[in-house]
Amino acid sequence: MPCLRFDLHRLFPLYLDGAAPSRTTARIERHLLDCSACRARLVRMRDAKSLLGELPPLAAPAFERVMARAPRGERRFSFAVPSVLRHLAADALIATVLFAIFTLFYTHAASARNRQFDFSSFRALAVGQIAATDDPHVIVQGVVSQTSGDTDEGSHRFRLTDPHNPNAFVVCEILDGDPMTPPKPGSRVRVWGVSRYDPSPDHRWFEIHPVLRVEVLP
Repeated sequence: MPCLRFDLHRLFPLYLDGAAPSRTTARIERHLLDCSACRARLVRMRDAKSLLGELPPLAAPAFERVMARAPRGERRFSFAVPSVLRHLAADALIATVLFAIFTLFYTHAASARNRQFDFSSFRALAVGQIAATDDPHVIVQGVVSQTSGDTDEGSHRFRLTDPHNPNAFVVCEILDGDPMTPPKPGSRVRVWGVSRYDPSPDHRWFEIHPVLRVEVLP
């Protein structure tokens, strides 16, 4: 079923360009935890952005040629509508649209709470391969260690290191409000989540954000 969070959809281009404020980014990624439709939408937008970037630039047509192809205006007849009728019609239309949106949103929210998460679209990668992939949905396996530096308030970070290459790591972040328990340092885990690069001056690392699932390995 399509997602009705139009307020977030219009922010997706900023999110893909890395230009969204941190609070907006957190809102979008918190929504991605439960919405497979929006995750698929982001994948399509990212693919379209990559495809458009490969197209050669085209010169805009001359203004005179554009205006020459424009249809000539035709004389139109109009009649006056009383302002009271216009206001009543507008109020009725707004009420109908709001009722339809509320009904669809309530139905979608109820079904989303009962829907099992689909992990079939996730790609398994080694920790060292995260920097070279464009896939947003990844599965990474490694050893847990604490993250040095600051920690965002309300979120939980841990570092996932490649057991065969201690210099290769990815930072995993569990969002605020997620009941998931962070794994203990030294444990071997498998992590499902959304890969991205954090360009903040004090970070500049690749990360799994948000973490969608953690499996502790023997």
